[in-house]
Parts: sequence; structure tokens; C-alpha cells
Amino acid sequence: MSTHFRPYYLIFIALVQLLHFFTNCAGQHIEARVVIDPESPHIVHVTGRFTGRGNAATTRNLSFIRTYAGIAGLGERVRGVVLKNGETTVSYQAPVPGEYVADSEFTDWNYSVDLTPRKEQNAAAHLSWLWADRGILMFGDLLPIFEPNGSKISAQIVLRASKDIEINSSNIYDEVVVVGKDQRSFSEMHGDTKLQFEISENWLFSDEDVKKFADDIYEFYKNVFVNNPVKDVSIRIVRFPGEVRSGVWQADTRGRNITIVSSDMPFKTQSLQRLHEQMRHEMFHLWIPNGVNLSGNYDWFYEGFALYSSLKLALAHNRIRFEDFLDTLSRAHAIDARQVGRLSLLTASGNRFSGSESYIYARGMVAAFLCDLVLLSHSKGKSSVFDVLREIYTKYKYPEPRVDGNTAVISIMRKHSELLPIVDKYVDGSGFIEWENELSLAGIEYTKNGLAVMTKLNSRQKDLLNSLGYNNWRRLSQTK
Repeated sequence: MSTHFRPYYLIFIALVQLLHFFTNCAGQHIEARVVIDPESPHIVHVTGRFTGRGNAATTRNLSFIRTYAGIAGLGERVRGVVLKNGETTVSYQAPVPGEYVADSEFTDWNYSVDLTPRKEQNAAAHLSWLWADRGILMFGDLLPIFEPNGSKISAQIVLRASKDIEINSSNIYDEVVVVGKDQRSFSEMHGDTKLQFEISENWLFSDEDVKKFADDIYEFYKNVFVNNPVKDVSIRIVRFPGEVRSGVWQADTRGRNITIVSSDMPFKTQSLQRLHEQMRHEMFHLWIPNGVNLSGNYDWFYEGFALYSSLKLALAHNRIRFEDFLDTLSRAHAIDARQVGRLSLLTASGNRFSGSESYIYARGMVAAFLCDLVLLSHSKGKSSVFDVLREIYTKYKYPEPRVDGNTAVISIMRKHSELLPIVDKYVDGSGFIEWENELSLAGIEYTKNGLAVMTKLNSRQKDLLNSLGYNNWRRLSQTK
């Protein structure tokens, strides 16, 4: 261990202590402590026990997440598991790494987790890691999973660092803590919602840029969904562990917590553009899927429609030109057209992390665009894809009963008769996207160079183009 490293951990992150950890349904209480080892700075030690009213609760299973975001082998990070019932050590079997079945019931446990950063670059935003002078602790992969199948675990967390920090959470598995010596925290109120920021190190954008973008983007989506998903939103921006090329980024949104792990861009204008892109995509996920009680693999919807919503927001805020909007959709269509083993979006979502991710993102975004086109045309500009998003969010937001995501989304889309061909051919079906008829509604044509606006337009086409955002730049310029 280098000599400059130890003081950082002793001062800034000596101990994470979790108190009054209990399940919503059973009244079961758990106490646990997570300590970063100052001698082995990639290792955390976890000790915990069940506590109950009267007799202590017990279990025979200690289970950890073994795969997340397509990254396997997570159970192998857990080492040195010891189970006890009071003072008596309980033996166990480990059929696979990360799964422990005790020979008898136990009340106490302790183990270590190796948080050396993974080689997979996308892991940095999705999993806990510790490296040099910074790291991320995600309690969803640090703690045992005692309530599977989407059940929420509430907790009170006390982080002992240079000063104690208390975190009250309705779901401990969604909580994230960023550690580092060059961090700054600030907040911004958006109505009755608090936007809390934690920025590590310096970037070409300023803290004021971060606050301004977050406020504008949150306001846009709040108008779309007509509701606040949570009362407090935490946004963390961290650099990758190790060196990566400029412009690379990964992000993850869990509950109310947005984590962006990124490198910076070469120039400030590029850095600002990238920051806006990151935040408008991840903030969408505060509402969908995190704000709705839907289960299953419906990634085609909440990722594809997030990408399209982000594009429309970028147009609305004059962050991109309409030509950029069309170019992005052209490239997405090309990705879909190159797909060899064609799958429906419903089937591909089940294989997202087995090579189908780009296909899901691209085809899902084009499907969202086509939905927007036909809804705007059918309603003469009075209804758009945002109305479908709002309908889904309103019907299935917490605390509504948990239902299958694909069933929920498809049922609402099928309520709109004009969307039936898109659902049948491009969501439930795997056919090539033949979009010429839909494009012509807005005076858009598909050329050898991609999408382009036709030279001659009728009044209906002009109106539909404007509804898509064709003249946003002109309206914004006039307003300014």
C-alpha cells in the first residue's frame, strides 16, 4: 500500500455502519457494519446479525448477487464467510460462489468482499469498487439479499467519516455512497424536491452548469409525467478507476440515486454537451423504470423510450439540431437493419446482456419515434409519445401492485389503435422496420445519406415537423 493512501481511508472512510436494518413485511431487524480495510484498501469487511423482538430471527441462507448488468462472477468477490448462532459457529455448504446454505439456522454472519475494480469498463457505474483515492459503495452488491423478488428493505445508515453522515432509506439495496478525498457536495431545491449533488474532482464544466442542467431537465420530465417520483434525488459524478480515453462514460440509476462514471471531453463545449446527454438520459429513469412497480425484462421500453425522450428534450432545449435528431434515428435504423438473428424486442430484452443491448437500444428508440409520429399525426399534434409515458407512469407508479412490465406497457399501447401495427410488427414482431409511410406523414424521407426533410411540404407535414421540434431553435431564438 502506498504511503499516501492510508491516511485517506482513516480520515475519510474509516467505517460505514448500518443500524436498524429491517424488512418491511416481517418486522425483522438486522444490524450490520461495513469497514474498509486500511491495510488492504480494496477489501471491505462486513459483520451483521439478526435482531428481533424477543427471540432473534434466524435463517439458513446467505445469498449475494452473482450477476448484475451482464457482469458475472460477483459471488467470487465474497470471501471468508463465517456464520454463527449466538457464540456457536455454524457450518455451511457453498454450492456456487455467493450462495451459502447453513447446516442449521444462524443469527450472525461476517465476510469480506474484494472490491478491486473489474476489467469490464461498464462495471464502474454498476458495481462497488475501490481504487487509489476514490471508490463507490453500492449496498445492493455489498449486502446479502434477504428479500428477493423486488421487495424493498428500509434502513438507517450512519457513515462515519470526518463527520457522521446519516442516510435514511426505504430501500437499502438502492443506496450508493461515493468515497474520495476530492469531493464536494451541494444541493438545489426544485419545488419541494431536493436535488443533491456529489462531484468528485474537477471537470471542464462547473458546478453551476451541473445545477442548471439538472434543474432544467428535471423540470422537463416533471411536466411530462406530471408528478415527482421522489422527494430527494442524489446525483453523483465520478471519474473512472484508472485511465480511460476521453469521452467514455457509464451510468446507473437506482431508486433516487444517479451515478455517472465518466472521463472528461477535450474541450468545454464538448464537456457540457456530454454532461447534458448523461443527465437527460439518467433522469428519465427516475420515473421509468424506478418510479413504477413493474417487473420482468421490458428493457426495450425503458431504455429505447428513454433514448428517444432524451432526443426530444435535447431538441426542446436547443442542445442538438433537427439534423442531429434525424441522424441519430438513421444510425439506429441502420443498426436494426444489420441484425442477423432477428428477434422481437420482447425476446431480445431477455438477452440484453448476452449481445442484444445495442439492438434493443436502437430498435427501441426507432419504435418510440414511430409511436410519436403516428400519435402526433392521428391527434393533429394534441397527443404524443409523452402521453403514453405519462399514462404508464400514472397507472403503475408506486405503491400500485407489482405487475409484469411487458404486459403493462403493451396493454396501454394497444389501447391506441394507431399504435397496433407498430406493436405487432416491431415490438412483438421481428420484422425489418419499413418506416417510409410513417416518415412521409412528417415530410421526412429516407435517402442514401439517411433521413432528410423533403423539399416540398404540405401544411399537415409542416405542422407535424414542428410538433417533433423542427423549429425549436427559431422559437428559442425569438424568445431570447
